[in-house]
Amino acid sequence: MNLLAAIPYDLFTFGPWEIWGPLKIHSFGLLVAIGLLITFHMTSKRAEEKMGISGEAFQNWGIWLVVFGWCFSHVFNVVMYEPEKLAEDPAILFKVWGSISSYGGLLGGIIAAFLYKLVHEEQDLGAWVDGLGVYGLTFSWMFGRFGCASVHDHPGAETDFFLGVEWTDGVIRHDLGLYEAIWWIFIVAAVLIADRSPKPRGFFVALVALMYAPARFFFDFLRTTPEMGGDARYFGLTPAQYMSIIFFFIGLYFANLVRQREPVEWVKYDPPEGSASNDDDEEDDDDEEFDSADAYENPDQKPKKKHKARKKRKK
Repeated sequence: MNLLAAIPYDLFTFGPWEIWGPLKIHSFGLLVAIGLLITFHMTSKRAEEKMGISGEAFQNWGIWLVVFGWCFSHVFNVVMYEPEKLAEDPAILFKVWGSISSYGGLLGGIIAAFLYKLVHEEQDLGAWVDGLGVYGLTFSWMFGRFGCASVHDHPGAETDFFLGVEWTDGVIRHDLGLYEAIWWIFIVAAVLIADRSPKPRGFFVALVALMYAPARFFFDFLRTTPEMGGDARYFGLTPAQYMSIIFFFIGLYFANLVRQREPVEWVKYDPPEGSASNDDDEEDDDDEEFDSADAYENPDQKPKKKHKARKKRKK
């Protein structure tokens, strides 16, 4: 097979791996998990270095958004993409380990953020959503799409495009998961480059929405028909295309706000008194006082090094 003519179906396919009994690791789940780990690492770091927010506080918030968003993504997918299954078995809404929708997860995350704000009134919701939520979302979504590409769960129409994938039936098709994964690489790169300097609040919302929504709207025209396993259509458009229209205008709204705002000021996280970090600082201060007192009583003796004083205390 000529690689320039079509990509072999199994080129990006790997797994599943049997762990024990019915327990298996699938490529999609593995890549999503890797994406979440990277998301929490990168965003926790940004929270502490640029927003004055503890990494632990972000992680608590992030876990809530992920769990709620994941459950809502399943509900959204069943209602909008699989209504016939819902009619047959309404209990399918509670089987959150089943099918999911990326836009459903995004919408669920937004709802979860507002619910969190109701309990934590002191939270600056706008700053958290823009500087942490949307920033971190880019890493998760990119790895999620690589997971989609590894299982080919977004089949497109027939094509002779050089990035088309030769399906198991021998037909060369668009692979929308692969296309999106490639596009998300550019979105993540744009976010990382932009984050080299302070930006006005709302910048990341505008950037990601305006880069992703038009691309997703176009990509969904390349999907195969519902009869062939493609997404459901409502008046000729998929649910994701309607969501893309909404988020595109949200992006335009925030882009206009960004033009009127000054860049935010980066602030490093300062742990409160009594925290582990401050305890370490106080220990350092005690060590310095110990060394100074010792030097005062023995002026002819060279001051002891700080790390030696620490060793004495530990003993």
